[in-house]
Amino acid sequence: MNVLLSIKPKYVDEILAGKKKFEFRKSIFKKKDIGKVFIYSSSPVKKIVASFEIARIIADSPQKLWNKCQKHGGIPENDFFEYFKNSDIGYAIEIINLNEFSEPINPYKLKKDFRPPQSYCYIPMDYFESRSINSSPRIKNQDMVLLEPDNEYLNNLDSNKNFSKIRKQTKLFDEDVFPKMPELPEGLLKNSMIVEEKVGWTKTELSQVAEIIMGQSPPSSTYNENGIGFPFFQGKAEFTELYPIVSKWCSEPKKIAESNDILISVRAPVGATNIANQKCCIGRGLAAIRYPDCNKYVFYFLRLIENELDEKGTGTTFKAISGAVLKSEKIPFAPLSEQRAIVSKIEQLFSELDNGISNLKLAQEQLKVYRQAVLKKAFEGELTKKWREQQTDLPDAKDLLEQISKEREDATKAIGKKQKTVKPFTKDELAELSTIPDGWKWVKTAEIIDPINNGYTPKANFLSSGSGEIPFIKVYNLNFDGSLNFQKDPTFIPKIIHQKELARSITYPGDVLINIVGPPLGKISIVSRQFPEWNINQAIVLFRPNDWVTTKIISYYLQNPKTIQWLENTSKATAGQFNVKVSTCREIPFPLISMEEQQAIVQEIETRLSVCDKMEQDIEMNLEKAEALRQSILKKAFEGKLLNEKELAEVRRAEDWESAEVLLERIKAERAKNGNK
Repeated sequence: MNVLLSIKPKYVDEILAGKKKFEFRKSIFKKKDIGKVFIYSSSPVKKIVASFEIARIIADSPQKLWNKCQKHGGIPENDFFEYFKNSDIGYAIEIINLNEFSEPINPYKLKKDFRPPQSYCYIPMDYFESRSINSSPRIKNQDMVLLEPDNEYLNNLDSNKNFSKIRKQTKLFDEDVFPKMPELPEGLLKNSMIVEEKVGWTKTELSQVAEIIMGQSPPSSTYNENGIGFPFFQGKAEFTELYPIVSKWCSEPKKIAESNDILISVRAPVGATNIANQKCCIGRGLAAIRYPDCNKYVFYFLRLIENELDEKGTGTTFKAISGAVLKSEKIPFAPLSEQRAIVSKIEQLFSELDNGISNLKLAQEQLKVYRQAVLKKAFEGELTKKWREQQTDLPDAKDLLEQISKEREDATKAIGKKQKTVKPFTKDELAELSTIPDGWKWVKTAEIIDPINNGYTPKANFLSSGSGEIPFIKVYNLNFDGSLNFQKDPTFIPKIIHQKELARSITYPGDVLINIVGPPLGKISIVSRQFPEWNINQAIVLFRPNDWVTTKIISYYLQNPKTIQWLENTSKATAGQFNVKVSTCREIPFPLISMEEQQAIVQEIETRLSVCDKMEQDIEMNLEKAEALRQSILKKAFEGKLLNEKELAEVRRAEDWESAEVLLERIKAERAKNGNK
C-alpha cells in the first residue's frame, strides 16, 4: 500500500531542496504496510512531484517534536506551533530516499474525477509505475480510496504482528483496552544453517579486497552550509541507519569518497558504518572503503565486527584506529556469486526482522501517547467521573481551601512566623484555564504546597563521587516516569553544607522533584527511602506533599503533558534552552481535589499504567533479542552457514561462479592495471 500526501508548495520546495527532512501531521496513517509516499503539491501547483520512503514516524507532544526535529523541520517555529495549537499529540514523518520526478504529474489530466486528499489517502502499490528513476510515474486508471479524518491514534496489535482496528481515544477510558504485545518473527534462521564445509572461500586482509582511503580534514575556512563544493562528512554524527545526512559542504576537499563507498568511523566512536550515496569529502574521523564488486558484503561484515573494532581503538583523549589496523583486519571472503546471495539473504531476513522491530518501536511510541492521554484525562476528571457520581458526602474544594489556609496560618503563628501571602487566580485567569469537575478548584501550587524550593551547587571541593554523607541529586538522576535513578554517577555533599548553606533545599523521602532547565522539561522523580535526607542542585525544584496533597498526585500532575506545556509556555527561552523560575513553579495551576478522590484517581491511573509498564519491559526485552538476532544472522553469514543447501547449489551452478582466490587475483590484476597497490 502507498500513500498520496497533500503538502503546501512552500514546504514541498523545502523537501526537494533537502532542507525539510520531517513532514509534520496532526493525524497519521493507520495502515502500517506503507511502501512509498507520493507528494501532491497543493494549490496553485496541483501536481504530484516526488515520492519518498518512511524512515520512521515519531509520535509526541508538539513541543517535544519541535525539540527533536526543528533542525530539519523546514518550517518556522511560529507556523509549527500555530499548526499544532489545538493538538496534544503530533507526528513527524522522517523522509528518506526522496525521488523528485523530472516531469511532475498532472493528475487532473489523467483522471477527470481526481479529488486531492485533504490530508492523505491510500493508493495501491502499483498506482504509479516508474519506467526509470528520471521518468515520470504513470497513473493507472483505478479509484482512490479516500480516508476520512478522525481522532484515532492508538492501535491494537494482533498475534500476526499486524495492526488491527484502531480504537478511538475516548474508548481508552471506558474500557481497559491496551495494544497487544507485538512479536518478533520466529524462525528467521530456520533451514539456513548447514554443516557443509565452505567451498571456494578464503580468509584475507581487508586491504587485499578493498581500497581503503583514510579521511583528512580540509581547512575550516573551506566549510560552508550553502551547498558549495562537495558534501562534507566528519564522523558518526552525520550517520543514520544507512546513508549520512548532509549538514555542511567543503569547497576544497582533501580526501574524496565515491558514491557507494562504505564510510566507517575511525575516531570515537570507532566502527560505525554508513554508505555514501553521493560523491563526498571525508574528514579525519572517517575512512572510505571501496569494493565495487559487492560493497554490501564488506558493509555487513564491518557491521558484524563493529564492537571488535571499537575495542581495538587506542588513545588517551578519545579512541581511534589507524589505517594499518583497518587494512590488516581479516575478512572471510566468499566467491562473488555467493557474496551476492548472502547479501540478498541478509537483507531478506533483516527486512522481516525490521518489520518486527518497527512494530515494537511503534508500540513503544503508542504507550507514551497512551500514558499522556491517561494523565490528561485523569486531571480532567474523566477517570473518576463514575466514582464521583456514586459519592454523596465529598467535601467541596472551596471549603477545603479555607481549611488549608487556616491550618497553615495557625501553624506559622505557632512557630512565630508570618504566613506568606499567595495571590489567588483572578477571574480572568481562571477563565483561561480548562474546565474541571464541580467540587474541584483551580489554585496555585503555593496555596496548598509548601515548601516549593530549588537548591544550588556548592563548590567543587565539597562534591564527592560515589560515596559521602548526604546524597546530592542532579538533573541526570531524574526520570520522566516518577522514578529516581541515583545509581547514575551518584554525588554526595558534606553534612555541614547540607544543614547550613543548603538548608532551604533539604529533601526528604516522598518529596517530588522536577527539573527547571531544559530541554527537555518534564523530568519528574519521587525521592526514595534509600537515604533519610537528600539535597538538590539549582536546576531542580522540590514539592513537599502534606495532609491535603499526596506525593503521587503531585508526581502524576507534574507528569501531565498539559502541565509541562504550561511550564514551557511560561518559561524564559534563551538559545533554545528553557529556564523556569522557582516563582513560576509556585504558580502552576493545580486542581484542589478531596483526599478521597485523589486516592481514587491514583488507583485509576496505576491500574492502566501498570499494564503499560509490563508491556514496556517486554518490548525492551524483545528489542534486545532483536539486536542479538541481527548479530546472529551476520555471524552465520560470515561462517558460511546462512544459505541453505538449495540456495548454495543454485549459486555454485551459476556460469560466473569462481573461487574467492581467483576473485582476489582478478582484483589484484585490476588494481595493478589502474596503478593502485
